[in-house]
Amino acid sequence: MNTKKKFRAFKTLALGTVLLFASCQKEDVEESVTENATASNEKLIEKYFDGDLVTVEEMGNGEYLYNDDIILSEEHVSDTPQDIDQKLAIYGPARKWPNNTVIYVLSSNLNSRLRTNIRTAMNRWSRKTNIRFKQRTNESYYVTIRQSTAVCSGCGSASLGVNGNRGSLRLGRNASASLVAHELGHTLGFVHEQTRPDRDNHVIIKWENIQSGKAGNFRKSNNSRRLTSKFDIKSIMMYHAYGFSKNGKPTITLRNGRTYTGAQRTISPLDIQGTNAAYPRR
Repeated sequence: MNTKKKFRAFKTLALGTVLLFASCQKEDVEESVTENATASNEKLIEKYFDGDLVTVEEMGNGEYLYNDDIILSEEHVSDTPQDIDQKLAIYGPARKWPNNTVIYVLSSNLNSRLRTNIRTAMNRWSRKTNIRFKQRTNESYYVTIRQSTAVCSGCGSASLGVNGNRGSLRLGRNASASLVAHELGHTLGFVHEQTRPDRDNHVIIKWENIQSGKAGNFRKSNNSRRLTSKFDIKSIMMYHAYGFSKNGKPTITLRNGRTYTGAQRTISPLDIQGTNAAYPRR
């Protein structure tokens, strides 16, 4: 049987109650406001993803960058909603890791700081959830974790769910453990928390403060599966209050207009609950 068909598929998850961070979004809020990691020669196109028409960047080799840090394959996207609906009926937009275990390969170009932060991030997930990490021996499906100049120094990007042996997690040379934990969330199949369909009941998106070309990162995913009943402002997958700001003003506030803290600092209790719902104990 084809290995891919053995993978259990599931609808895109919006964790924290469903889940996810952006490639230019960093723990340092000042840097996240000023630095834009998107290349000037980007080629933006529209594709259907999880039933929604979204803007993605063509990366080549059948891959597309979505929300600045989620790497989609041709299997995730379609030119028409009918095609993607057919795919959803068979696979869903993301594939879960079999046996709750992420199989990974560490690239030789990783610096010592990244290696330490990767271990720390993996421990955060494995200590608190049913997820485990295993360095590849002879498995045919795995994600390669590498240091990359394709993202800014404190940023990252990651394939959504299992993507055969082409799965990739790309890290800037100074990516923090929290950033790595966020990108591992994408690898598990989770999308950004602020894209939950119920987010407007909890936060206000300040469209006027968002960098040009980044509004798509804040649009709701109407078809994502919610793993918990509550929106989680502290989720590892939630954008910072100033993420992708063009003017130093917040891009997301609470309903009362106040900013918030705690997003993407660590894996929250609701992240744990949602992850264990997606990956129940075996």
